[in-house]
Amino acid sequence: MLTKEIEEQFTKGDRKAFDAVYAAFSAAMFALCLRYTRCSDDAQDVLQEAFIKVYKSCDQYSMDKPLAAWIKTITINTALSYIKKNYRFELHEDDDFFDEQQEVHFDQEDQEKLKNKLIRILNELPDGYRTVFNLFVIDNLTHKEIAEYLSISESTSKTQYFKAKKMIHSLLEVSNQKA
Repeated sequence: MLTKEIEEQFTKGDRKAFDAVYAAFSAAMFALCLRYTRCSDDAQDVLQEAFIKVYKSCDQYSMDKPLAAWIKTITINTALSYIKKNYRFELHEDDDFFDEQQEVHFDQEDQEKLKNKLIRILNELPDGYRTVFNLFVIDNLTHKEIAEYLSISESTSKTQYFKAKKMIHSLLEVSNQKA
């Protein structure tokens, strides 16, 4: 747990305070980076870039807001920039395959197996679907906020989310048939 004193020192650019902030938040931010990228190496690159930005802008942090939220915002923005630059980021509007309603039923599995299966499935999604799904479901952004982050319309965000859910259902169904 970081003390107010460490946070104050961090805002002044103190290196040891930054090291404490990094130690406190790097694991959680790495997990966030991994959700947006497809491999550990890319996630590590995003994490490094995000914490460079955190360090360089430490004087802009306002102590009346949670430090974790501030760092998370920087990390998400860094991940989105990385995706746009390094991935074939396409937003799919007209995928007829996903327009049909599909109902999926699968047996209860233990939580860890299900989590690993979901991570594998999320990594199979096209970058646009995965990014919108992560922002909406995991990072709790609204479609309006997602649209602003990605420079797309709110309806495109909603469409990407809907189609991501459909593709996840399809991939789960295929995965369960193989099991």
